[in-house]
Amino acid sequence: MALNSLGPFLLPGDDVRLLPGVHIPFTLLDVHGESGKPIVIRGYQTEADKPLPYVKGEAFSILLLRPRHVILRDLMVGNSSGPTVFIDGSIGATPVLEETPFDANLNVINLQIKQTVQAPNQTSIYLRSMQNVDVSNIAIKGWNNAAVVLDNCKRVGISQCVFDCAKNLPQYRGVTIRSGCEDISCMYDSFGTTVKVAFEIGVCDTTHQSPSADSSARPAQRILISHNAALECACFISLGSVDNCAIVNNSCIESTQYFCKADGVCGVPNFITFENNLITWVPGRLERISLVAQGIPPESIRLQRNLWWSEELPTAFEIVGKPFGVEIAPQVFDINPKVEMRGFIPVDPKARDFGWGQQISPTPTGATQTPLQSQTPPQKPS
Repeated sequence: MALNSLGPFLLPGDDVRLLPGVHIPFTLLDVHGESGKPIVIRGYQTEADKPLPYVKGEAFSILLLRPRHVILRDLMVGNSSGPTVFIDGSIGATPVLEETPFDANLNVINLQIKQTVQAPNQTSIYLRSMQNVDVSNIAIKGWNNAAVVLDNCKRVGISQCVFDCAKNLPQYRGVTIRSGCEDISCMYDSFGTTVKVAFEIGVCDTTHQSPSADSSARPAQRILISHNAALECACFISLGSVDNCAIVNNSCIESTQYFCKADGVCGVPNFITFENNLITWVPGRLERISLVAQGIPPESIRLQRNLWWSEELPTAFEIVGKPFGVEIAPQVFDINPKVEMRGFIPVDPKARDFGWGQQISPTPTGATQTPLQSQTPPQKPS
């Protein structure tokens, strides 16, 4: 029986296993388990060293509409022209921002997503109008528009994901958290080289005639970006319409353009805190530390202690500028962390309070609790 036709017959506690091999894309509508009796949709491996079952991509690979108490895990998907894994809680034709996110209690675990085909609208994982979702141990190899998009979502955790770039694809955005999202945590995620923007927070729909007016009424709120690492990223974080965002204990190594950007197109960020981050760059490579539009007040960003290092400091401050915001604590510019490149851990003991290797930060109130380091790390797609 095709998985598409199986949906109406699934009951709480059912365990659906996709056998090894190649499967066609599938859609499941209104599949509902119960608390303690989730419906599990998983790939079945006869041997641990064999490939996961593969769901090939067309317009998408997997489409789940309004799933509740569902676990999706242990599958390989890829090469779609649109969202590869599309999980949608929308009810009808109402604009997404006007909907109450669907209460899903959904877990997405151990997916391998591989994209080799250029497709402007392709996104690896797209969550729309969902709440209570945990996405963990995901390995993504190559994408186009974004690796993960959250659109009108609440209480979502994204953790222990590996975003590995492909040479022939643009990799514009890593994680996009659109305006209107609330209580989101991104922790222990890592980004390979050539990502244009690792985290894009409070972005609006710029196809509207007045995007800034749209987004100002519903900023993204209570966002935690903690213990993540990016290597040779053009911009680590882009801030739009967002209130109450903590960017703490991240490692941004050998930045290539900016560390932080706020262009004002989608609104003004407020109550942003940077703390214990480790930022390094190669001399002559960084354009600006912070690229911020006129009219955004320095008071919108609070700078606790962060470590900024390049061999060109302090003379390069005239070119790259100093970090934008109000200094709550002195910034550290005179410690060479001597980062060990395999794990991005500072060798210099004086730098070990900074970056993604430090103790875990609190999850924002209401956000899904993300898994900790004790969980098995994701494997990269071959």
